[in-house]
Amino acid sequence: MAASINLNVARWTALTFGVVYGLWHSSSLKKSAEKESAAIRYRHKEELINKAKAAYYTPKKTTTDERVIDHYAKQGAGAH
Repeated sequence: MAASINLNVARWTALTFGVVYGLWHSSSLKKSAEKESAAIRYRHKEELINKAKAAYYTPKKTTTDERVIDHYAKQGAGAH
């Protein structure tokens, strides 16, 4: 009889320990995934900012029509 009580105590102790460990491990995995997700979002925002900076600093391509208009605008209206 005493052996079966000790065996049941050992089983319940192992079960409780397993459940507590599972909850702890799940929590640590969730925190790790949240950190990784935040890092991915941050890198994406950095990439967008760098693309916007590159687009801002690249010279604007002008067409021939725009250059002609600018040329006449600099000469003035009466200088034909």
